Amino acid sequence: MHTSICKICGNEAGNASFQTKEMMFGFRDGFTYVHCAVCGVVQIESVPENIAKYYPENYYSYSSNDSTSFSFKKWRQGQVYNHHFGKRSLLGAFVSFFSSKPAIWMNRKYLCLNSKILDVGSGSGKLLLDMQRGGFTKLVGVDPFLEKDIQYDCGVNIYKKSFFDITETFDFIMFHHSFEHMDQPQKIFSHLYKILNKGCFALIRIPVADSFSFRKYGSEWVNLDPPRHFFLYTTKSINFLAAQSGLSLKETMYDSNQFQFYGSELYRRNLTLDDYNKGLHPDLFTKTQMRNFRAEANRLNKINDGDWACFYFFKP
Repeated sequence: MHTSICKICGNEAGNASFQTKEMMFGFRDGFTYVHCAVCGVVQIESVPENIAKYYPENYYSYSSNDSTSFSFKKWRQGQVYNHHFGKRSLLGAFVSFFSSKPAIWMNRKYLCLNSKILDVGSGSGKLLLDMQRGGFTKLVGVDPFLEKDIQYDCGVNIYKKSFFDITETFDFIMFHHSFEHMDQPQKIFSHLYKILNKGCFALIRIPVADSFSFRKYGSEWVNLDPPRHFFLYTTKSINFLAAQSGLSLKETMYDSNQFQFYGSELYRRNLTLDDYNKGLHPDLFTKTQMRNFRAEANRLNKINDGDWACFYFFKP
């Protein structure tokens, strides 16, 4: 992938390149990204051959999970999910009233508790285990960076394999902040169309470059995340990919949060996210600042300018 030609729309006129560096773990290795002048996609100029270096053992999505132990939090989550998806009861209504709602992407228009679901780039399966506790029954994950397959006692299976190796079909296929880590987007959409059942939906949740935070922070935007993110898409580019594959984009929702601000402010200060998460800079942001970050993220989501988006696709 050594080119300044946009791999999404093919444009090569007026594309701008810029330098950025890895700051999650503090490798600080430099990388060149190209910003397409037509579709707006920001893409890495050259994927490093040693990409596995940037997914160390402490990478967040590969932490171990416990599928068997009981906790009140897990029980409460199950009550909320069941109530949200139609298995209503007085207990579920009571618990739901005093609990947080399911994540915004869990839209009842697109999936239900009986949907056969594939999570692409699932890591060790934390999200799928949460969904299983909430009443979902047909859950499969796939991630090529796992050490080996994982079979949980509750019935959730995670496979160490490529997305392109999946041949069975599903009712709901989801990419939760994994699509931007993958090359060959046209091929991904083509395979997505192939293994998605007719009349069913897919979800791609990703950071988006047509957002306030990228315009503000540029090369220091935390969700650029070099070199792990190969592509930072835009609504225009996602529509282009969907149309090529035969899928139709049904809805877009924005679910960004305060991370876009405090993470980017860290990078502006040349501080790593890993150090901050370890508590090495506990007084860097005040409670008021964090509240303001959350409020600004909510405002941007309402005007479709947040830097995380949920794209729902339909296969006719």
